[in-house]
Amino acid sequence: MKWTATLQKSKYLAKLCVLLALALSSGCAHKIAFQDVGYNVVADKSESGLVAVIDRKTLEQSVSIHSWTTGIAHSWDAYPGQMLKQVADVEFPQMFREYEYSESLDIPSRDNGFFITKLTVQNYQFRDFHAYFSVGMIVYNKEKDVLLEKTYTAEGKSQGKKMFWGGAFAMKSAMRQSSLDALKIIFRQIRSDF
Repeated sequence: MKWTATLQKSKYLAKLCVLLALALSSGCAHKIAFQDVGYNVVADKSESGLVAVIDRKTLEQSVSIHSWTTGIAHSWDAYPGQMLKQVADVEFPQMFREYEYSESLDIPSRDNGFFITKLTVQNYQFRDFHAYFSVGMIVYNKEKDVLLEKTYTAEGKSQGKKMFWGGAFAMKSAMRQSSLDALKIIFRQIRSDF
């Protein structure tokens, strides 16, 4: 009789372990980029024009993030190149009299009042509740001579409270907010350099 009770407990424990393993392994993948980014920049608008180049490789870059805090079975796929483009599309029109976007440096010649800037994501991480961004920028004149080459690095604000209380439901928002914070810091530095 005692042996039968022990066997039933073992079966119950085995079923519980299988269910737990299934729950941990059956996570979801979530795509992270911004939604409807829009904000105002307090800066004087330059009389120059700008063509921003972000190549296809940068746009398609994906970084998978896993977090024990919000459920290790889930995967959040960040697209830092798309985030960079979305913020560039907000920032540059407010900084320059004319703004265009291109995926290639093969662009038609512009007048003297135009700069060409190539932006790349050097590094993107989301760890310790923060987004970490490194963005490379090369600025060219119309003859495509290099005027400035620099890497900008920034860390977004911590989203630990949001992730702790919201779990997997808050992870997407936490990644977006901290990534946007980091990119705003980088573009503040870019404005200063221009």
